[in-house]
Amino acid sequence: MDKNKLIADVLGDRSDDNFSLKDFSFDRRYAYISMVASLAWSDGSIDDRERAILEEITSELGEDIQVVLMTVINETKDFDIVNFNKWVGKITGMKMKVSLMADLLLTAFADSVYMQAENFYMKYVSGKLGISFSLYQKIFRKVQKYMEEVQARKEREEMEKTITETEKNSGLIHRFVNSIIN
Repeated sequence: MDKNKLIADVLGDRSDDNFSLKDFSFDRRYAYISMVASLAWSDGSIDDRERAILEEITSELGEDIQVVLMTVINETKDFDIVNFNKWVGKITGMKMKVSLMADLLLTAFADSVYMQAENFYMKYVSGKLGISFSLYQKIFRKVQKYMEEVQARKEREEMEKTITETEKNSGLIHRFVNSIIN
């Protein structure tokens, strides 16, 4: 997902500044990934798809955060309201908030099931960050559209792979039949 485009679309900001999570302090980036990891735990476990998203996000956050990802995952297993409030205080600026909400939604949709616990967490986070319901809905729709496009692309690729395999098998069967006949 092109987060710069998503942020510009959501906020109606067509400026050319390139938003980069790497530009923020270590503490703010740590808080960011901690909130995403906390959401990933909301259903009781972090599966491979959620872990892959966490790894992708940490690559956007920088090598220093990549190094501590396992620590973050372990620290966020149990929800801690004190840590949560500390993290929320470090997420400043609307671009960072929109980026976080997009990453939270991507993580929530990772397993193709948007759980009630994830929904509750998302709405709680958006309220704590001062994101209005209409802005939340706008981010939600953009991420949902992106996820639908990703799913459609995967289905297309699987279909093309199946067709290619069928054509290969058909050619093999045809040659086998021809060798028996001849």
